Amino acid sequence: MTRREFAGLAAGAAAFGALGITRPTMGAGSRSAEGPRWYKGMLHAHTCWSDGWVMPEQAVAAYKNGGYDFFSITDHNRFGTDTDRWMEVAPVPNEWPPSTIDPSVFEAYLAAFPDARWRTEGDKTYVRMSTMAEIAARFNAAGRFLFMPGCEVTTRIGPTANAARDIHMNYIGLDALIPRAAESGLIESRTDTTVAAVIRETRDQVGHLAAKKGNPPHIFFVNHPHWRYYDVLPTDIIANPDIRFFEVCNTGSTWAPEDSLPKDGFDNDRFWDAVNAARCKRGERLLYGIGTDDTHMYPDSGTTRCAITYGDAWIGVRAAALTPAALFAAMKNGDFYASGGVDFEDIQFDRRTGTLSVSVPAKAGVSYTVKFITTKSGANTEPVRTVELPQQDDRPARNVPVYSDAVGAVVKTVAFGSGETACASYTLAADDLYVRARVESDEPATYPDAISKMHPPMKVGWTQPYRMERNGIRYIHDVSV
Repeated sequence: MTRREFAGLAAGAAAFGALGITRPTMGAGSRSAEGPRWYKGMLHAHTCWSDGWVMPEQAVAAYKNGGYDFFSITDHNRFGTDTDRWMEVAPVPNEWPPSTIDPSVFEAYLAAFPDARWRTEGDKTYVRMSTMAEIAARFNAAGRFLFMPGCEVTTRIGPTANAARDIHMNYIGLDALIPRAAESGLIESRTDTTVAAVIRETRDQVGHLAAKKGNPPHIFFVNHPHWRYYDVLPTDIIANPDIRFFEVCNTGSTWAPEDSLPKDGFDNDRFWDAVNAARCKRGERLLYGIGTDDTHMYPDSGTTRCAITYGDAWIGVRAAALTPAALFAAMKNGDFYASGGVDFEDIQFDRRTGTLSVSVPAKAGVSYTVKFITTKSGANTEPVRTVELPQQDDRPARNVPVYSDAVGAVVKTVAFGSGETACASYTLAADDLYVRARVESDEPATYPDAISKMHPPMKVGWTQPYRMERNGIRYIHDVSV
């Protein structure tokens, strides 16, 4: 790290105190006159520009009207710039991606946005797709709502779908496509590479695009590692230490669970801890978790299909302003949480004492359990065995690493009764590599467990991981200097 970078980090730490925040008025979306506030956001969603079932305005309106502060459309290998893109209004055939706009969606769209452009040719009706620039101009309101450009870079490695790995990655804040996305269809097909290499190449191209555009604020993250079937493994992220974010909560995969894997599942929590345990031992920066809906269908959009996944998972970011610069700076500093239905009032990490404190507001009839999770420095952070999963129907053959129970172990549990505020803390022991908190509600998850077995069955909230000085390396929150 350069002296200039260190000076900037030190100034930021001084300005924000022990964790980087002042105590705000509580709750996602709450306001504070004393300092930063929580902003609620969604960074993974789709529209008819790729494989969503609604028009872009309908997607943004669903989240703006739903109380979210910021939102991004991240269509597969697409970024809406074509000013002359028209979709036919007709019943949607059973195909991927949808090639038409369902008439009921079109009717709801016109009712909500009467200035929409559409035309008839003979007995056919066509509706024009709005560009991302037009969407930003329509919805952005300083300090009240922020729409940001995004893209889901989508790659498949393998000769056939049944023998392939799917790697999906989002970048937010850049208003153009990287070459790999621009030069392919909705799915880029590769046979000459590895998962770790695809992640690295994609991140490099995003960096080059950002540099070309003058380095505007942006972030990059790896999506749903278990889609479709254990496609991204912890080793793929460990091999890319510059990856700072991944989706800890998404729809997961209906295909992934296997009886031969640990009973707690090779779920995203275990994945997260495997990566961070290895990174801590190497003195690398921690991996942070993001919650998303990965929405394709939305409420009030006229679709006859269920608005599945909407409102299931999001992030709460504690930032000084509702701007990309402030939001992404806070996220890169770890000052945010992932929610699968549980919001935090407050999260504090005192880097002088190594104490993580969390608070979740009381909710009538709801009980919470706070679990503090760590990996000890003496734990074996390498896979202890590999489970070979043979090909079965649409499930490709996989070799899935299994890690010791000491990786991501619960070191403290605090239970709270119905209607109680959940306030708990944990102080890092000398041999703890890091600590994070997972708050579990006794409310069932919004997204049905029967559909997504990789998803927690209850509503959950996750803090980011935190750590102290180790082996002479100093950390300001988590940026090593």
